[in-house]
Order: sequence, then C-alpha cells, then structure tokens
Amino acid sequence: MFSYEENELLVRVGPGKPMGELLRRFWLPALLAEELPTPDCTPVRVRLLGEDLVAFRDTNGRVGIVDAYCPHRGAPMFFGRNEEGGLRCIYHAWKFDVEGTCTDIPSCPEGETFKNKVRITAYPAVERAGMIWVYMGPKEHQPPLPGFDWFDMPANHVFVTKFLVHCNFLQSMEGDYDPGHLYLHHTLDQNRNNQANQVTETDLISRMYQDIMLVEDAPHGIISASEGLINGKPSVRLSPWMAPIFPTAGLASPGVFSSNMRVPIDDEWNWWFRLRWSYKPLPEKDLREAKYGGFTYPETIPGTYRAIANKENDYLIDRNLQRTHSVSGIKTFPLQDLCVQENQWGPVAKRYNEHLQSTDRIIIQVRRRLLKMVRELQQGKEPEEPRHPEYFKAHMLFRYVPEGGSAEQTLAEMKAEMLSYGAIGGARPAEPARASAAAQPAAAK
Repeated sequence: MFSYEENELLVRVGPGKPMGELLRRFWLPALLAEELPTPDCTPVRVRLLGEDLVAFRDTNGRVGIVDAYCPHRGAPMFFGRNEEGGLRCIYHAWKFDVEGTCTDIPSCPEGETFKNKVRITAYPAVERAGMIWVYMGPKEHQPPLPGFDWFDMPANHVFVTKFLVHCNFLQSMEGDYDPGHLYLHHTLDQNRNNQANQVTETDLISRMYQDIMLVEDAPHGIISASEGLINGKPSVRLSPWMAPIFPTAGLASPGVFSSNMRVPIDDEWNWWFRLRWSYKPLPEKDLREAKYGGFTYPETIPGTYRAIANKENDYLIDRNLQRTHSVSGIKTFPLQDLCVQENQWGPVAKRYNEHLQSTDRIIIQVRRRLLKMVRELQQGKEPEEPRHPEYFKAHMLFRYVPEGGSAEQTLAEMKAEMLSYGAIGGARPAEPARASAAAQPAAAK
C-alpha cells in the first residue's frame, strides 16, 4: 500500500518540495524551439515546477529563461522589449541578458552603477533536438547535458511536439510502464483492423497484458523485460526508465524509437513532450501520420498545444464507435490513455486508495526508486544519475529468440548491451530486429 505521505512526497513539485528539488537536479525540456523561432522574437510565458518564467531568444540567437517578474517592482517581463541582446522591462526600462545580468537602468541617475548590484533569476538553457532544455537547480550541482543518442541528430531523424495535460506528471508517466492495460486500445473485431497494430507491424496490442520477465534497478533508473509471441515468434523486449521522467514506451513503426517526457507545470498540470527518433531519417509515412493523421498524435486547437478532444469535452468520445468498433470509443491513441489518466481520482491520483495487481510491478519499482532518490536528497545526498550523461543512452531493445535459444539467454545479452550504455560495438547500439522498436508494454504512447 502506497501511503498518503509517500504520495505527497512524489507529486508536489514546487520550490522547496522534495520531488521539486529532485527534478531540479536534472536538465528538463521547457518548451519547443519553434516557440522561439527567430532572434529578438516575441517572449513566451513558461511555467515549470510551479515557477512562472519567461523565455526569449536574444539578438545573437541565445535562449534565456528568466523570472516572469522584474526584480525592481514586479512588473511582468512578458511585455518586455526583446532588443539588442536582452529583454527590457517596459515599466522602468531595466534590461537583462540571458544570464540574468542587468545591463542597463536608464530610468534613474544612479543606474550606471546600480545595475551592477541587480540580477534577475535566470536558468541555464540550451537548444537540443527541437527543444529548449533548462536546468533549474543549484548552480554548484549543475550536471552535464544528458547523452541521449537523439540529442544531436539531424532534424529529419527526430520529430517532437508537446501537449498540455491536466494531471500530475506521475500518473501521466506511469501509463508508459503499465503492461496490463492493453485492453484499453483494443478493437472489437479481435484487433484485425486495429490501427495500432498496423503502425507497429506487430500484433502486440491484441494481447490483454505482457508477461513480465524482469524488473530491477539499474544505474540509470529501472529496467523491465517482457516475453511472448510477437507475430507468432518468441520474443523479448527490454525497456529502460531513466530517472526522473524518461520512459521509452511508444507507438512507432519498425526502426523508430520513442521518448515520452512529462514535465510538471505544477502539481496538477504537465507538458507531455512526445518524441520519435531513428538512426535513419524518419519514414515519410510516419511524419505524415504524426502531423496530419490524428491517430498517433492528437489534433490540436490552432495556435495552442491543447488537444481538440480534451477533458472538457470528454475527449469527443463516440459511444456508437465504442459499441461497434473500439473499447474506448476515442479515435486518437494517446487520448485513449489521457481520458483515464487525467481522471484518476482527479488531477492528483490518490495512490493510497489503490489495489494493485501483478502487472503493476514496474510502477511499484519506479515509485520506490523515486522515493529513495527523494529521501536521499532530503538527507543531503545528491543524485548520481544526472552526473552520468551516458546513462541517457539507454533505449528500448527488442529481439526475437533465436531458434534453439532461450528467452533467458536472449535477455542476458540484451541486458549487457543496454547497461554498456553504447560501449558495445561502438557508440551506436545495434538496431533492433524487424519489429516495432518502440511498441513496448504499455501506454500513453
């Protein structure tokens, strides 16, 4: 049983809160690069981990993420002028660069010297893989950038966008390693025309659950393995969860990998950064589906990152479709998950009311890992995970069991490969066998 006190430790993300302080030890995606398209463009409001911020791209293309309010008298920096290498408050003309240095105070006689005594809170920010990443923790504990394989890939190898989600980040994330909820995605024709199976080119979604072989801690976080017949052949799937918000589940075609990152806005909202990547250019059919198909990615309200079908309109559930075609009656795959996740006892799930089953083993293990990290940080022990860029190289591995071989031996080889963090066979891990690289146990993919 997960206690009320344990639940509170993991879901509160504001400044000074235990989970909030842990998350601040990692680099996190803050917004999409497309939101700051050009130098000196319009600033963007950003709310992360319960803090109100403003992001801007300066004249030289550098990105700044600063406090939403001017340190003079709290004027909103969103209305500031983005000009000549900094953001200028329009109230009294105080100007700040991307590092938070005050560069100009022309509104008082002592401004030329007083500016040296003033700073605005500013967080380090970098642009990678179509996203702006931010570090919001103590300067003395700033880690290196994570070593995701997809961080510096060509643009045509990566596709990412984001969606606004109305629930705590943890219940949103937990669906990604829940191998017992495949029924949610079933169609009523015994999945013969299930679009999810068509995307992955497997029959994975036709199951009710996946058989869990292994769940255990690893340097990067957690690893979990499942076995079973895929397309009639014995197979093994090994999946990492990288602390603190980087699971690797996802609905994707063969050779395409996934990352779903739920970044807390505050305790009750999160941004879901939904990324697909490949060692080769992404297939055109995948990109067309992601941008225009409306199944693997939801259609959004123009000018926003909010799904058209959302909590306020019951996800446009079609009860006739539910009676005749699909379990959920909801068209878009990830919204089938969100209709549940955003409504689990409200925006913050009451885990102390749960009655867990055997397929919840991975969820339990991740919670334990997060609780351990949170409690150690409370005791003054800094987390090791963000200090190791190589840990973020882990990604889902899939193998068919060789004829005459065993699932156990196949798993042992896959585990050695994953935990080498790219060291076996050079920097690039071996590509998976011909099956979906990312359709792993689970969930809101």
